[in-house]
Amino acid sequence: MSEARARLDALPNLYPHLFQGGPLPWGFEVGDGWSDLIATLCVRIDSILREAPGAQFEILQVKEKFGALRFYYEIDGVEESISEAVLEAVMLAGKASVHICERCGRPGDHGSKEGWLFTRCAVCQAGDP
Repeated sequence: MSEARARLDALPNLYPHLFQGGPLPWGFEVGDGWSDLIATLCVRIDSILREAPGAQFEILQVKEKFGALRFYYEIDGVEESISEAVLEAVMLAGKASVHICERCGRPGDHGSKEGWLFTRCAVCQAGDP
């Protein structure tokens, strides 16, 4: 297991109040290159939710779709400003993901091959069959 994957797998233990259901049923369905991005997003959400101690929050799924990060969650019991701040953080992470190689974390480009969208750096793109 790579260090990046271990970091992702540790997030439910580091932020149990974000992962109310424990580890994700399908794990993190992304490449290791987005581990820093996802960890940073969890830190940001944790920081936002400190302003709303009664918040009910649960991360449901984290995956790649159309070459970008998709981060699905439920939030309840918060003021609109808190909900909007979490949504903004998630949207910013999604936008950033199309510039980060999902495999290695280096700067990358959004592209497609045979109908599949992805985000890869030049090195990882060159290594694709």
